[in-house]
Amino acid sequence: MSSLGGDDWQLKGWLGDEWRWYVNKPWDMPGWLPARVPGSVLDDLVRAGELPDLWFERSSRLGEWAPERTWLYRRRVTGPGRVRFEGVDHEATVFVDGEEAARHAGAFTPFEVDVPSGEHLLAVAVHAAPESEPQVGETRRVEVHKSRMGYGWDFCPRMVHQGIWRPVTLDPPPELFPVVTLDDDIGTVEVDGEVVLRVDAPELWWPNGMGEQHLYDLEVGGVRFAVGFREISFDDYELRVNSVPVPVRGWNWVPLDALYGVPGAEKLAHLLGLAARANANLIRVWGGGLIETPEFYDLCDRLGLLVWQEFAQSSSGIDSRPSDDPDFVATMAADARQIVPRRRVHPALSIWCGGNELDGDDSTPVLAALKQVVRELDPERHWLPTSPVGEADVHGPWEHQGLRDHNEHYDTRTSKLHSEFGVEGMTNRRALEALIAEEHRWPADRSNPVYEHLGAWWNNAPLVQEAFGGRIEDIETMRRCSQWLQYEGLRYAVEATLRRGAGTIPWQLNEPYPNAWCTCAVDHRGDPKPAYWGVGRAYAGVPSARFATAAWGALGDARATVNSPARFVDLDGREVAGVEEGELRAPLDVFAHDVFLLDLGPRSRYVMTRTENLGPLLDLPPAAIHVERTSSNGLLLANAGAVAALGIVLEDARPSDEAGWVSFSDNVLDLLPGEEREITVDGPVGELRVEGWNAHV
Repeated sequence: MSSLGGDDWQLKGWLGDEWRWYVNKPWDMPGWLPARVPGSVLDDLVRAGELPDLWFERSSRLGEWAPERTWLYRRRVTGPGRVRFEGVDHEATVFVDGEEAARHAGAFTPFEVDVPSGEHLLAVAVHAAPESEPQVGETRRVEVHKSRMGYGWDFCPRMVHQGIWRPVTLDPPPELFPVVTLDDDIGTVEVDGEVVLRVDAPELWWPNGMGEQHLYDLEVGGVRFAVGFREISFDDYELRVNSVPVPVRGWNWVPLDALYGVPGAEKLAHLLGLAARANANLIRVWGGGLIETPEFYDLCDRLGLLVWQEFAQSSSGIDSRPSDDPDFVATMAADARQIVPRRRVHPALSIWCGGNELDGDDSTPVLAALKQVVRELDPERHWLPTSPVGEADVHGPWEHQGLRDHNEHYDTRTSKLHSEFGVEGMTNRRALEALIAEEHRWPADRSNPVYEHLGAWWNNAPLVQEAFGGRIEDIETMRRCSQWLQYEGLRYAVEATLRRGAGTIPWQLNEPYPNAWCTCAVDHRGDPKPAYWGVGRAYAGVPSARFATAAWGALGDARATVNSPARFVDLDGREVAGVEEGELRAPLDVFAHDVFLLDLGPRSRYVMTRTENLGPLLDLPPAAIHVERTSSNGLLLANAGAVAALGIVLEDARPSDEAGWVSFSDNVLDLLPGEEREITVDGPVGELRVEGWNAHV
């Protein structure tokens, strides 16, 4: 097998059918651009200088014309051999020396062509992108199995993907479709009906946090693969692995990038590693995105991240019922017959789902067809027609509900699973600096056309202003305040869901495009926002508290219900009230400062005010924070002052275009007077920024 990937390709675009005249023109004909496979048309155009940086301000709009064209890829290839295309998005016609060799439609299914002896010109016409619906439209008009996100979504501008997005190889090994079973404590692997491995009492594969992710390496017919033995059930939204109940601690996942054909192996490993380090055990692959790649599944196998895989179907703002057209139903079923056998070998795969927020059930034609394929080809996996279904699983809200209503909302939910919900916030500092020119960063609300383009749905600047007393006057304050609301809001939502014993899958871990405002917990570059750390603590099982608000105002006293030792602490570290468990209560007038803490331990503190809003956080007396680099690859933070240092955030301060990611063992810290914390720091550590509400180092 040899790869036909890399930079040995050319690219040129055409309107209509003009491309047909050029499939066998000389290699040195002018006007062709260098191209990369795997890749994306828009990425090739940017790299060739035909388009500007599509990830800056409103420049993405300048690439919206490209998907209307047919793009002809070509390269030289030496035969004889068999050329395998793992994925072309979305429809392609392939030529060898100008002669048509194959036609194919479907981004998620492979196909092959034969090449005779000698050197030949291989040309691939990637046709104009098919019509589909943006987020606000009608699902019944969608008749292709392709990612919807790029047609325009709340967290992604219109960037319709085209290209040879998966590897191309010459003479690949034969494909194997193993069947892995665990029955009566006997693990079996079959290939083409023959048993290739039988293990009595095999070592089991466990999700993250429950045990080892044991994998057995096999080689059959020159093909290497790994299998894991485990039993999974998800009956009535109660997850069990190897007969052990497992609380769902998940993240919602969207494509790695809007241009998902662009290689991103390091970023993929980084993001899934972040999910695992946040103590998650499940990734829901959202139905507006992709059938995820083998590389994604391999990483989830190794990290212990169960995968809830949805077919590429999603709701729309006007109507969410999938098309009943027989050709569309047949297309989806045919795709599923190729997709399901290629993913079922992975122990991480736990759930197949028909799509996101569809108006339908197992009697809906396309969902019935998909269920039939899954039952036939992967009967041990759980099937869901859509998410959510009924009252056991719910979606939303995706916005902070306000200082007086947010906590009550999450304290009164009753579903067994909350598989999609979120809180919005601004992106990180250096991501914002790379995204928007300084003169365009303020105001940061929707009156600014740049912000209107970059995440308008999630721009809640008016709510942030209200929550902080209308006193925000600059971009840095707005960023910190919005991220604080997202951090505390998402943290509380997850904690409340876990307290009532329900599963939780917050929206969303990552983002495919750099938005100024978004519900993501990790920005497009791959740097966690404060909200990531709040969810990670909740998933780690640190103590949590139930309380009505963080801004008590005229309520007279502060109250919290706890199941572990807790206390109210004034800004100077003085304990005002404490309990071992039950109700903790303190009159507001006993605090000497407007800001105080609900303290359940060093990793579980809530910052509160005795006013109507969080404005006093902008007036805190400065804390005396000392930061020291330690010999053990870490930072020692010490509060040598007389007041608590609140909301300390550690940031990688290198330029955003420098490679790699700096990781911290913990972040978003509150240090009482006299306290110190040591934080492990890994990665390409250079300049670091340490700052909080009243700490700037």
